[in-house]
Amino acid sequence: MRYYSRMDQLSQYKIIQTEDGSTTLFSKKFNEACHSTSGARSETKLHYIQGCAVPELAEQKKEIFVLEVGFGTGLGFEETLSTCTGYKCYLHFHSFEIDDELFIYFCKKRNLSFEQTNDFFQVKGESFQLTCWRGDARQSIKKIKQDNLKFDCVYQDAFSPKRNAILWTTEWFKDLGQVVTPEAILSTYSSSSSIRKSLLCAGWKVRKGEKFGPKRSSTRATLAGESDQEILDHLQRSPAPELTDNNYHEYVLRG
Repeated sequence: MRYYSRMDQLSQYKIIQTEDGSTTLFSKKFNEACHSTSGARSETKLHYIQGCAVPELAEQKKEIFVLEVGFGTGLGFEETLSTCTGYKCYLHFHSFEIDDELFIYFCKKRNLSFEQTNDFFQVKGESFQLTCWRGDARQSIKKIKQDNLKFDCVYQDAFSPKRNAILWTTEWFKDLGQVVTPEAILSTYSSSSSIRKSLLCAGWKVRKGEKFGPKRSSTRATLAGESDQEILDHLQRSPAPELTDNNYHEYVLRG
């Protein structure tokens, strides 16, 4: 079934302008913005386009597969498509989004029509295929496993662990590790010790990423290679707990 959005407004979000002139959304439900107020577009370029080495991949490959945790405003897709188009690389972009309203709003603003199923929305273009998985990401990733999809990049861009901890647990990172290529890069804005411990326990190698705005650093992770020794030493001293499906409620309460 082809569906065209008539939704002109967002009921649970407020549009805010960030310091680089780009806009993001503030979620009333999560009481948090979708991006850093220091610059939504700049943050996206730094953490995900640069952090996952998208230009290098697009230059080397005829097509790439990207998995994003949290579609939000669609900035991740837009910046990735812009990069891939410059290298004439076909983009398969998959994103998890629990709120249909956000994807429909994105398409309405860009005059895009899309296919709709119970599981996902999908937009197809000459140089891309955009798939937005509907509902609970923890359930949607099971369907991705069944389809045997393998991703080159993971944009771990969910609302913060204090607000949406279920998408930051060891079990979640294990799931992500099962749907990526051996050379894949996972990038996230978070530098939380608990999150880095969860990544390590899930089999990822953890490295320090670039700082942005008030945050002192971010995190990059791969299945291959070695973790930064400085990070390992710090985590060994840190009392912060690994975040799991069994204790994430306590983590949210502490926040």
